[in-house]
Amino acid sequence: MAALGALASCAAVAPPQGGPRDVTPPRRISSVPDSAARNVKLQSVRLVFSEYVQVKDLSKNLLITPQLPPDNNYKLREDRNSVTLLFDKPLADSTTYSFNFRNAVVDITESLPAKNAQLSFSTGAVLDSGAVRGTVTDLLAALPVNDASVALFRLADTAGVRRGRPYYLTRTDKKGLYSLGFLRAGSYRLYAFVDKNTNNRFDEGERIGYLPAPLVVGPTPLVADLQLTRPDRRPPLLTTQTPGPNVLRVVFNEGLATAALAPLPAADPARTPAPEAVQLTDGGRNVLLYKSPGLADGRYLLTATDSSGNVAHDTLAVRFPVPGAAARKAPKPLAYAVEGNPRSVYRQGRVRLQFPVPMLAVAGRPVGTLVEDSVRRRPLRLPADGTFNAARTELTVTLNTQAKNRVELVIDSTALLPVTGQTLRWPRRPVRFEPGEVDPDGTLFGTVKTERKSFVLQLLNDKYEVVQSLASPVGKYRFEHVAPGKYRLRVLVDANGNGRWEGGNPDLVTPPEPVVLLPKVFQMRSNFELEEPLAF
Repeated sequence: MAALGALASCAAVAPPQGGPRDVTPPRRISSVPDSAARNVKLQSVRLVFSEYVQVKDLSKNLLITPQLPPDNNYKLREDRNSVTLLFDKPLADSTTYSFNFRNAVVDITESLPAKNAQLSFSTGAVLDSGAVRGTVTDLLAALPVNDASVALFRLADTAGVRRGRPYYLTRTDKKGLYSLGFLRAGSYRLYAFVDKNTNNRFDEGERIGYLPAPLVVGPTPLVADLQLTRPDRRPPLLTTQTPGPNVLRVVFNEGLATAALAPLPAADPARTPAPEAVQLTDGGRNVLLYKSPGLADGRYLLTATDSSGNVAHDTLAVRFPVPGAAARKAPKPLAYAVEGNPRSVYRQGRVRLQFPVPMLAVAGRPVGTLVEDSVRRRPLRLPADGTFNAARTELTVTLNTQAKNRVELVIDSTALLPVTGQTLRWPRRPVRFEPGEVDPDGTLFGTVKTERKSFVLQLLNDKYEVVQSLASPVGKYRFEHVAPGKYRLRVLVDANGNGRWEGGNPDLVTPPEPVVLLPKVFQMRSNFELEEPLAF
């Protein structure tokens, strides 16, 4: 026996050398107990395969349903072409068990996963036959979710998906498909979730899919598709603060919808930050507090609200450190840079200026002048000729010029003031470029046919990132200045009419509001107009 054990050990770690590559996976040829056996009283499960096998990542792959109680552990025995699980205690009486090794059992040459490495049997006289199958996708992208946990909780289990243990559990494949079989008849709650910490329960912040009503398992197989969303009832969490001479960066663990700053201990007009001094960047994860007349050293209350309406209140001791001698001698920041530094710009196109800090436009004054062919001069006024982004660090100027040879953009340094009050280094020369005849961007437009009153129409790039959006366009829509690339349309429906789309409820019962993702992908090109009707 010792020699045989040594031989098996050698075979497991030293596969044969040479010869053609093994492309045939192992297959299960027998088991103890037999598949679909009844009245099983064994305290072990053994699967025999068509060739020598080994076990990899068993804890990650093995699914046992119903789950064993915490005090009934198992030991693994590997023996050439068989795998055995030995349990500390007998299995529950009158229960149908399913063992699915998934990709844990592989051959010793190419690590090919074994076929049909699963087994179901009953410890009683009845073999349960209920079944549920379906697909798990992402709600916003409609893409299949791989390796998501799909769990059934008995309706009588009051602990639920947050604190309880699933009665039946499986995982999705690469196509997002799942299948639960040999289920006992009864009422269950069905969930799918991305179990990042592999604790077999849903934790706040993880994506989850759920049904609004219990699932009644009976003799007829059921189909239940689930869409993953991220219901959130936790307030945003402040993680780090990085002070600088002119800006304090406050980082949160999630994107914020709004951020507001108020002085402490009481309202003080002299210490009330201007709205432009508090800006969200990096998808709302960063709050930038700019040193300004209303925002100096002191204590403030920062109120942060995420997209789900959760609110956090943090007391900040704001300090803007005095710059050292080297920093004081450093050149002043350049007032602005021209995105892309183009030599030629489409005459109906746009030029984007990027500033190092938020800028304030002096009311009633043009921010600059457009000089056409050194002859015509046109003042640039906001918002007719240009707009700031939400952070007021980018100014997009619309040219709309009839110049034939040259265009000059002259920015007025006295009409644009940094919110910090610091001195910037303004370019001495105007921005010069030639007017072009070809629009580098495209336009997507079309009719809108819907009975919905409140919705958001989004233009997505090939990474499902929102490029542009429109709030409830009536009758028609139009997306201009769309860079070449692949795009698609998505509609977020505000079904309850409260002014915002709700992607999931922490009660895990109320369904997310509808999402319409058009399957067609649009290829946008330069100087291109594409018409696509929209109906939903």
